[in-house]
Amino acid sequence: MKKLFTILKNTESARFWIFAVIICISDIYIYGQSETSYRAEAFASVASGEHTPFWTVNQSWGITPLEANNFYLRGGVFHEQKLSGNFSFDAGIDLVGGAKSFYGNVWIQQLYGRINWKIFRLDLGQREDYTSFLNSRLSSGDFVESNNFRPIPGVKFSVPEFTLIPFTKGNLYFKGDFFVGKYLDDKWKENRAAPLNRQYATGILYHRKSVYFRFGNIETSNRMQFAFGMNHAAQWGGTLYSFSETENRLVGRAQPQDLDDFIRIFMAKEGSANSTAADRVHVAGSQWGAYTLKYDYRLENNSVLSIYTNHLFEDGSGMGFQNYMDGIFGIEYSARKPKAVSGVVFEYIYTKQQTGAVHFNHSMDDEHRDKLFKKGNGGDNYYNNVDYAEGPSYFGHTLGTPLFLSPMYNTDGSLNFKGTRIMALHMGLEGFAASTLQYRILLTAGKNYGTHFIPFSSVKKGIASQLELKWSPKSLDNWDFTLSLACDRGEFFGGDTAGAALSVVKRGIIR
Repeated sequence: MKKLFTILKNTESARFWIFAVIICISDIYIYGQSETSYRAEAFASVASGEHTPFWTVNQSWGITPLEANNFYLRGGVFHEQKLSGNFSFDAGIDLVGGAKSFYGNVWIQQLYGRINWKIFRLDLGQREDYTSFLNSRLSSGDFVESNNFRPIPGVKFSVPEFTLIPFTKGNLYFKGDFFVGKYLDDKWKENRAAPLNRQYATGILYHRKSVYFRFGNIETSNRMQFAFGMNHAAQWGGTLYSFSETENRLVGRAQPQDLDDFIRIFMAKEGSANSTAADRVHVAGSQWGAYTLKYDYRLENNSVLSIYTNHLFEDGSGMGFQNYMDGIFGIEYSARKPKAVSGVVFEYIYTKQQTGAVHFNHSMDDEHRDKLFKKGNGGDNYYNNVDYAEGPSYFGHTLGTPLFLSPMYNTDGSLNFKGTRIMALHMGLEGFAASTLQYRILLTAGKNYGTHFIPFSSVKKGIASQLELKWSPKSLDNWDFTLSLACDRGEFFGGDTAGAALSVVKRGIIR
């Protein structure tokens, strides 16, 4: 474990070892089935406003720039190798180059190696890997991790698919994962925040873990199944920079990041003696998570009707459902075969409660104050942290729901989330207008009230919409042409703008 942290602290060392593992894996295959494929893409978009429309930017793994009128070229090579019935591996590299990017003219979007053995999986590097129960194409986004941000490099061990627990008579399944990684967005944050003396952190380490259980299996004889579980994430370590009035400049403070500190992060315990006062009083680092509950019912035509909730928590009060009103509440229809309506999602998102406006009352007697202090009642202030100003974001893109407008929209150099008390309605719809023409519609309307601590002077309202058409002509094998038309109205989504985007993708087999 200590060796892992040493590697993660050194970005160049981490990239070297990831690349070395991929090369070694690629060299060992002699027997078994294998496939090497490629994917190439050209993308361009235009917009009438200052920003690219909301749903064009989000759900793109952090690739599409926020600034209007942009383009990129993307190309990747991917290898899959099966050595036996129980053992296989994948490896890939995916490069992107374009204009107006946070990451430079050319950057590595994906660089990974993956080893599969029986029910277990080990991932090394950075890979676009969506694990949420929520629909990746139609949902508004999971509270913990969605597909809005560029992959964070690290190491992940997982049981990725629901696996039957022995001696449960075929009724109880489980899956889960454990991830440790490191942020690489130090320069972006420094360039954004330091000129205006805003708070930021560098060298942040990232940890996430999840465990889920499921009763039943609609893929077999069951007509219904119920899944539930928890996803927990945390930022820790690194160096915290804040403005010192006495020195009239930004001053850095190194956070402890040894094995003992990681255990505190893993267990959501208070920080060690060398951590900040906030960490010692509350919990180490910046932590957030969500409970997910989902009920699926298989219809007569084998389509699936689901209801679900994604409940956000950031301390003991949230874990104890004292913020019971807050969450994503959704219903989903999913067809088993492509048809005119293949998928529908309706969601109601509410996060105004946050266990009340007051964290605790200093004037209480010691017994009650200490009890409430540890419990963390009230003032949850989602996605914002005293020490880690950027909260759950990476290169300015939110890790979780994009409806908490990402820090990249801020114009004052701050990296925090300014509006997390929201209520919104969201709809996603997809299907096939013809055998070669697929469509997707996203429509979201909402109100944003700011935070309990700094409410907006007036409620920010808005509507964001997008129509996406993907044409895959039979005469051009493995070509996709995707046209997106999007429009935003109101301050909820960053201002008025309308735009169009065109993507051309070619896939193929190298060997």
